[in-house]
Amino acid sequence: MTGGISNRVFVVFWFDCENFITPESDDALEKLAEILKENNVRGVFKLVGEKLRVLERRGRWDVIDALRYHEVGYHTNFHSVHPTVAEYLKDMEFEDGALEFLKREGGGVEDIKRIFNVTPSCYGQPGGAWAPQVYLALRLLKIPVYLNLTDFIDLDGGPFWYCGILNILNLTGFRGGVIGLNFELGTPGFIENAIDAFDRIYRRILDGGGWGIVSVFNHPCTLVTKEFWDSVNFSGGSNTPMENLKPAELKPEDWINAGYADFDRFVKHVKSKPFVEVVTANDLYSLFRDKASDRVFNKDEITYLSSNLKSISFREVNGVYVSASEIFWLITASLAEYKANRILPSKVKNVYPLGPYRSFKSETLNTVKLEEFLKASYEVKLFIELHNRIPDFIEINGVKMSPADFLASEARLYMKIYNGEEPERVELVEGIFEPDKYVSLEGAKDCWRWAIFPKGFEAWKLVELAKLQTWTIKPATLSV
Repeated sequence: MTGGISNRVFVVFWFDCENFITPESDDALEKLAEILKENNVRGVFKLVGEKLRVLERRGRWDVIDALRYHEVGYHTNFHSVHPTVAEYLKDMEFEDGALEFLKREGGGVEDIKRIFNVTPSCYGQPGGAWAPQVYLALRLLKIPVYLNLTDFIDLDGGPFWYCGILNILNLTGFRGGVIGLNFELGTPGFIENAIDAFDRIYRRILDGGGWGIVSVFNHPCTLVTKEFWDSVNFSGGSNTPMENLKPAELKPEDWINAGYADFDRFVKHVKSKPFVEVVTANDLYSLFRDKASDRVFNKDEITYLSSNLKSISFREVNGVYVSASEIFWLITASLAEYKANRILPSKVKNVYPLGPYRSFKSETLNTVKLEEFLKASYEVKLFIELHNRIPDFIEINGVKMSPADFLASEARLYMKIYNGEEPERVELVEGIFEPDKYVSLEGAKDCWRWAIFPKGFEAWKLVELAKLQTWTIKPATLSV
């Protein structure tokens, strides 16, 4: 392990602030914010809307003011009150689900804007309630980062882009790690183990890749309670009436104080490391800026992306990652221009469309006339410009085909034209779509075991929609 400008270990401290029942959790929230500030560290406090409104009703402006030094994210409006996010989205289509999320959760975002005069820097779901429709809503809310944990989706343990949102989730390997500091704070030996875990991740990052992210998370209520507030009131699908909500059992005072001391010790240890940079969600968004966004790609780059594209996934060209949906756009836009001018464009400005909203399997694959195919490319380009997504299917002379097969056929035609050939007919070929492997069926099932969900909860529609949007997935790389 050697020093150098490439050695950068980014550490983000984030807090899910959700317990709106137990007044003592307000004190924990304030204390953690103060400990960070005393160490010149800004954390990311993801607020539940009702938690913020309760602070306001209780007159806890001291807590709210303590948070102003830090960054504020969002953690839904009511967290575990049923139906949770995944429960009400489980049978909804992509756009309808996004609108439903905005209707149910938008009030909490507005409260954050009203009280802090900022748009939340990030979002994270409650427990296992991950759902893909949320990403479209986040785009509309201008919330650029998804900061949380989930086994539902992952890209090789690193940060990644999905639906145009930067995802900092289950970090593993040389790109980082995750450390939870919760109920165990203040118990003998815990903080030593947490520090050892941090040091192992730190060394792994420096030895393996030169940069990585350590995600350190906490629920402030766990400093003062022995169990989660929602387990007491909302487990297994139960919905305790708001007027009958029960607070979780409190820890004794000495345990609470020991927990604060442990947390302070951990923060000081992190700060002592020479290559550590403590960052927020907004910092990460700047550090991992999408270099393909609004970039102009030249003909040679588009030709490279078109080559050997029977297997469809994100690709890297000249140090820039482009998703399958961006490749779809670049090749489609090129062929649309070829239709008009009979020359492939020298450059195309990038667009980052969403994936299709519904699954589709091609009816048949044969050959079609060149002009019919180019007309389809032109119409698909217009569709993307209008709807900012890939169509569910492409129709050519009455025959419908899937986006993957259409892209594979487009890429093959592009290469023929690039090499000086203009065929009279275009062969329609099968495209093998690979990125949907990054959505984990077992991970989804694990999410659905969240204790708050009704027993036996399943949401297979969410899996289908999540896979469709892997057209947009690609690695996030350090840009500055």
